[in-house]
Amino acid sequence: MEQRAIKALLEQVAAGQVDVDDALLRLKMEPFEELGFAKLDSHRGLRQGVAEVIYGAGKTPEQIARIVDAMRSGGQDTILITRMSVEAAAAIDPAHPFTYYEMGRIGIVGSLPSPDGSGKVVVATGGTSDMPVAEEAALTAEALGN
Repeated sequence: MEQRAIKALLEQVAAGQVDVDDALLRLKMEPFEELGFAKLDSHRGLRQGVAEVIYGAGKTPEQIARIVDAMRSGGQDTILITRMSVEAAAAIDPAHPFTYYEMGRIGIVGSLPSPDGSGKVVVATGGTSDMPVAEEAALTAEALGN
């Protein structure tokens, strides 16, 4: 759960739209969601300043799609999926705003955040063989607000 979602929940409690016990139960269910094959940490963004990222290598397209669905229902706006196969990209629900960058094998669900202005990141390569890793690094930096 991101700060914005917690704030919205607290505002709903204050406005009388959500019962205190219901809100407490929802917060208790956080920060982890067990999917059977993955355990999602929805409070990582609160603790670390960076939300959960999906490492796609070793996961089936169906597993990645289920993780994305769970993260979106948990309120995560931007989801970064690294080492993602073309097959996994095709399995993402079309209802989610999604962009796949084949060279860097990166998928981004949602939109990239605006740069936070705290610094700049330079990605340099030694040649064309480094381009996939460079694209992965650049997109990761963008997804994290740089």
